[in-house]
Amino acid sequence: MGVQLIFTVETNKKCNSDWIYIKDTVEHFYAYERTQLKLSVVYLDGKGNYSSKKKQKEIDSLISQYRATSKANQSKVICCFDCDDYDSKQEDRKFLEDAEKFCKDKGYEFVWFCKDVEQVYIGKRVAAMQKRKEAAKFAEKKQINTVAPENLTAVKYRVNRSNIMKVLDSCPELIRKNS
Repeated sequence: MGVQLIFTVETNKKCNSDWIYIKDTVEHFYAYERTQLKLSVVYLDGKGNYSSKKKQKEIDSLISQYRATSKANQSKVICCFDCDDYDSKQEDRKFLEDAEKFCKDKGYEFVWFCKDVEQVYIGKRVAAMQKRKEAAKFAEKKQINTVAPENLTAVKYRVNRSNIMKVLDSCPELIRKNS
């Protein structure tokens, strides 16, 4: 039996920035049997699209394609969101509450980056036009080596923190490396 982890990310396929950080996290902090674990990504093209019929159809398609290769194969959906200004803007806090409820109702995992993915991984917020460039530089310079695991195992929203490794630790197919 294999497992597919489907990550939904706010960015689009052209920018691909969020996926670079997430993939580096999986590769750096975890060991896994590559024949037993498939990593897939769904680009939301904007954070508000997580519940759209089009994106749900894309997720369902990935699940059924993976199941078609073996009836025992299973998929787990991990939705990734930036917290943005949750602490000062009511609409950002409400968005997170709604997204978390949606994930819970669907049986999806809820991952958050506070205040955004760049702030968690490189320590600063980045203008939209620079996101792709910063993510590429992060990967090229292997800056994942400088990210402290405790920044990725938070249990509540805090600037420069995420819960991504808390969620990934719950996947038995991923074995945390000693780092």
